[in-house]
Amino acid sequence: MNGNSLKQGKGWFKDSYLSIFSIMGVFVFWFLITRDGLGIVKPVIFPSPLMVVEAAVSTSSLIGTDVFFTMYRVVCGLVTGTVLGVIIGMLVCFNNKLYYLLNPLIESSRPVPVIAMIPFFLMWFGIGELGKFLLVTLGVFAIIVINTIEAIRNVPPIYVKAAQTLGANKGNIYRKIILPSIIPALIGPIRVCVAISFTLVVAAEFMGAQAGMGYRILQARKMFNTDVIFLGVVMFGILSALVDTAVRKVLQHVTRWTERA
Repeated sequence: MNGNSLKQGKGWFKDSYLSIFSIMGVFVFWFLITRDGLGIVKPVIFPSPLMVVEAAVSTSSLIGTDVFFTMYRVVCGLVTGTVLGVIIGMLVCFNNKLYYLLNPLIESSRPVPVIAMIPFFLMWFGIGELGKFLLVTLGVFAIIVINTIEAIRNVPPIYVKAAQTLGANKGNIYRKIILPSIIPALIGPIRVCVAISFTLVVAAEFMGAQAGMGYRILQARKMFNTDVIFLGVVMFGILSALVDTAVRKVLQHVTRWTERA
């Protein structure tokens, strides 16, 4: 481990107490305003920490199934949408005819909220998994394909010219120059897509599902079980953070050769 790594590690340990302090502050505030503390907010409006823990225990037999279905939908849609977005973005930039053929379709469909298609997806695919999968995939694809095209446009031309001077063909340039250059630029968009994926899954499970955290929240809302609703919100936050961390670690490992501040 070099000196910079040691210095960064010491800095992390030195300032990590701030993160712990902020999290503890939120929990203390939550405790004080709810039933377990000063009782400023009624349980029917906002549950206390103890109520949420009790809800987790009482629904423990269902949470595992709900988490599995939600994560399955998120991961499948996220991976498929990302791969398709990168491939189509590179193909559009690789071939001028494909660019003029597909770019108008991409640009015209991009501003349309994917959630607006939920009623059609329900009519076309019912409440099965295919509609939810396509919803997440389309939402992710719309973000990744645009960012891929822009990332390719921002690759320094000197890299391409140098490769051409050395006799590289178009395929080698895209494989050896373009693809490695755009991956660091896609880390941010992919992390945004993680949050978008969970948002779309919630919307899809609200509209029609038999299992999933969104479905569980909807069922709890009908019964005014705010503790189960908030448990679902907390679970979505935890799952989203776990997926985001995993994606960030994997992409940072893949792009470990890239200099970062």
